[in-house]
Amino acid sequence: MLGSDLQHRLESGEWQPGDLMPNERALATEYGVARNTVRKVLTQMAEDGLIERQVGRGTVVLDRPDNQFTDILDHFLDASPLDILNLRIFIEPHSAEAAARNASSAELEAIIEANAKCAEAIDLDRHEYWDSQFHKRIHQAANNAFLTDLFDLLSIIRCQAPMMELRRRTFTEERRLANGREHEEILTALKNWDGKAAARAMRDHLISRRRNYFGQ
Repeated sequence: MLGSDLQHRLESGEWQPGDLMPNERALATEYGVARNTVRKVLTQMAEDGLIERQVGRGTVVLDRPDNQFTDILDHFLDASPLDILNLRIFIEPHSAEAAARNASSAELEAIIEANAKCAEAIDLDRHEYWDSQFHKRIHQAANNAFLTDLFDLLSIIRCQAPMMELRRRTFTEERRLANGREHEEILTALKNWDGKAAARAMRDHLISRRRNYFGQ
């Protein structure tokens, strides 16, 4: 009962992250239990990541992990298109390098298929779908599930209105063909199992996109 009641008080906002909770003696008096009982409950709450017991200061309430996740997700969703593209420039060359080392024949064929369909697409929506598939399948071939999940999250953001409007304004036949040539350079490196070349080609491709979108 003590543990569930203290957790309820945390969840209700009685004590906010960074606040000090009452000490063991005060809680023992309030609930009419032994200090040892309070100590066991607080130890479990600390192990659950709800509080931190600091020598010389007391028991500090921590931000709940689910709140932290919500804050991070909100921050991602509010990120600017330039921030998202800069993050991709940082991450995707590493995925391309790993894919060059780890891709199976089936995964390489899937990347080739996505590239071919992207090259064939002349309308924006279809081109964007297969462009996204090309990059996603490279992430998958890197055999890192976390990177694939992160790319899926970034894909949700890249489909929001500001990014799609930017893509519509810059989608020209010249840009579509240039995108195809850049994809081919990445694909050639993957086919040759050349990780360094794949990373370099991916970075050049994304920097080219940034230049096209933002003039940087």
